[in-house]
Amino acid sequence: MSNNENPDLFWDLSAISNKQLASNFFKKVSSAFCVYSPSVEKIYSNFEVILPRDNNSGLIVLPNPYAFHDMFSFINTASIKKTGIMLHPGESFGHQGGLFLSLPMRGNKRSKMLEFMHGINLINNTYKAKSEGKKLFLPVLMNGDLREFKAAHPYLHLHRIDVTELANLSEFERQDIQDSIYHRFKQIDKLLSTPTA
Repeated sequence: MSNNENPDLFWDLSAISNKQLASNFFKKVSSAFCVYSPSVEKIYSNFEVILPRDNNSGLIVLPNPYAFHDMFSFINTASIKKTGIMLHPGESFGHQGGLFLSLPMRGNKRSKMLEFMHGINLINNTYKAKSEGKKLFLPVLMNGDLREFKAAHPYLHLHRIDVTELANLSEFERQDIQDSIYHRFKQIDKLLSTPTA
């Protein structure tokens, strides 16, 4: 699939000043996420991250065309929700390795910054409490989620999928999507001690 067929696969980084740092951060954590493409209403859980040699303004998310079981189709955009949750590399806060989560706080314009495991535990407990244990936090990434803030530090905005919005899919298909995203996200544990190059 070319970029012309699916523009969501080319992530434009022209607005980011430190493109190399942002690209390295994305490559580091991308193995723990699935990527959603609204143009074709698909979720990809098997892809490469490519940095074009002749173009330093972006990166390409290239799905494995042979891994049909790692592509989920008919994912309507209504099922994808903004969270306001941001994922930061530890280096942005003077740590060698590690990840931090910035969580939006109700009634307060400021966000709460937490070490990753503390943050994700808080998020999971919140989702379970709100849904009586029926919902999981299922993060996905979209084109435009890789950003930067002061001093050229990269971060990722996390979207999430609500599988209950996928009424057009069977219960088995919804469960398969949920399991794939959840188990892929669990891989982030292995990345916590690795510094961003």
